[in-house]
Amino acid sequence: MNPQALNLTWATDAMRRLEDEMQIASHTDTSVLLTGENGVGKRFAAHTIHQMSERRGAPFIAINAAQVLTTASTSTSRPADLFASDFIRAAEGGTLLLQDIEHTPAEVQSQLLRLTERRVTATPHVRLMSTTTTNLFGVVQAGSFSEDPFYRLNVMAFNIPPLRERPEDIPVMFRHYLSLHAGTDAPGLSTAAQRRLMEYPWPGNVTELTTVTKTLSARRLPELIDLEHLPCPLVGCQSRDKEPRYQ
Repeated sequence: MNPQALNLTWATDAMRRLEDEMQIASHTDTSVLLTGENGVGKRFAAHTIHQMSERRGAPFIAINAAQVLTTASTSTSRPADLFASDFIRAAEGGTLLLQDIEHTPAEVQSQLLRLTERRVTATPHVRLMSTTTTNLFGVVQAGSFSEDPFYRLNVMAFNIPPLRERPEDIPVMFRHYLSLHAGTDAPGLSTAAQRRLMEYPWPGNVTELTTVTKTLSARRLPELIDLEHLPCPLVGCQSRDKEPRYQ
């Protein structure tokens, strides 16, 4: 999400503000909570903060929170020990990203506090970041997530808006990823193609957008991308002769 990492200039104030906030986060060592729909780039944003921080030379380890119990358990007869896990040791000195934090097993939630407590000398020196697609405070109110870990994880919280809420960024990102995947300068967009890209709701967000650019880059690129060059999910193809899905 960092324009320097993507070589982008954001067209929307929302993303420029997010960039500024991420810069601030990179100069601290506090916990970061990234929220947003599936596919908006939460993991990439976390990695970008890590890369801009003093921890950039240390590991960045991402794991799904639902897997923590299995990964941390050393035997079936002992409770899960988060600090005996391989992924904690692997992240030493760097950043640990827990994805879909709301699915963290109850047995492990209390141990998350130790990752944010510098006073506990036994705690590995790891910066903790987390992601969620839901309203985590609502999960807390429902009794499915403990309050203490929530407040420790929520020191700096950033919401990444979906593409449909920032359509002005879409053509810029589209041409960037198309150039990246094609290995050459991206062609221009016709007025109709650009309008369609901006009007399309992008349910898969950035993940879907990058898939579209990969599909286009697999073919010989035209000098100007028009509606006829866009995959069917974007233009509502009805003919069986036209490819119905992304490749």
